[in-house]
Amino acid sequence: MTEASCATLEMAIALPLGVVANQLMRIEADLRLLNMRALSFAKQRDNARLTGQIEARLDNINAALDAIRGLVSDIEADIQPRSTRVIREPQPNRDD
Repeated sequence: MTEASCATLEMAIALPLGVVANQLMRIEADLRLLNMRALSFAKQRDNARLTGQIEARLDNINAALDAIRGLVSDIEADIQPRSTRVIREPQPNRDD
């Protein structure tokens, strides 16, 4: 790989992935803080309406995290050299 293509790869993929990693670490810190607040709030009172809103938002976060996991797996698979990729043959259904 030439020096120019290495620099292009770094600018196009490596640096943006670093930015995303830093953003996710900040999000994790925010979620830790919210978790502490949620524990404190849960001990104080029970508010079904608010709990429903929170659960809906948590469902959205979980869906986004699932999508992120899939995209990260895709990126990992795409950057693997072809010689190290494992190609799995579909296994026939067996009734052993």
